[in-house]
Amino acid sequence: MATPSIRRLEKLIQSGAADSHHVAFTKHALARMRQRGITRIMVLDALRLGCIRQQPEPDIRHPGVKCRMERLVSGVLVGAVVYLEYPAPDLTVVTVIDLGV
Repeated sequence: MATPSIRRLEKLIQSGAADSHHVAFTKHALARMRQRGITRIMVLDALRLGCIRQQPEPDIRHPGVKCRMERLVSGVLVGAVVYLEYPAPDLTVVTVIDLGV
């Protein structure tokens, strides 16, 4: 199956993140969040209202794609890299980045 467009991926991520039960965090993502002072609420806000500014990348080990959603939240430009397998609504937050302002 072909990878959907960036706008379609944004909508899929936003709708999947609307219900936080569809969002899982890896240990790596949780460690980066603690290190950078970013909360789960900030990440969920980035997923629900953010946008994709870089081309999504296919995951070498898995059939899905990785996308980085970005949004300015509480004065921090949050980048949340999520893995998703189209068309499933489940999202896995792989890492979280403080992109500066």
